[in-house]
Amino acid sequence: MTKLESYIGFAIKSGSAIFGSDKLFEGKKLPKIVLICSSQNEKVSSKVQKFCESNKIECVKLDVLLSDLVKRENCKVIGIIDENLSKAIRNELKSGN
Repeated sequence: MTKLESYIGFAIKSGSAIFGSDKLFEGKKLPKIVLICSSQNEKVSSKVQKFCESNKIECVKLDVLLSDLVKRENCKVIGIIDENLSKAIRNELKSGN
């Protein structure tokens, strides 16, 4: 298990994760970081990126399948609400591990 998987797992267990673009758009809380699966279709991916830009949220397109990281079938977009976990995920993605 990678650190990235662990951080995402902590976010899920603590209720700090938003699954899917629909929930992301209608959510009451804005995430600090949004992760998009590389297999997400371009139309939805573009909508999510525009949403993130307009709300000043960091948006990262992953090279790995997000559903494998979160252990949920067909999960292609996840938002992380928790500030500390978002920072940890951001740092892990920048380090490239």
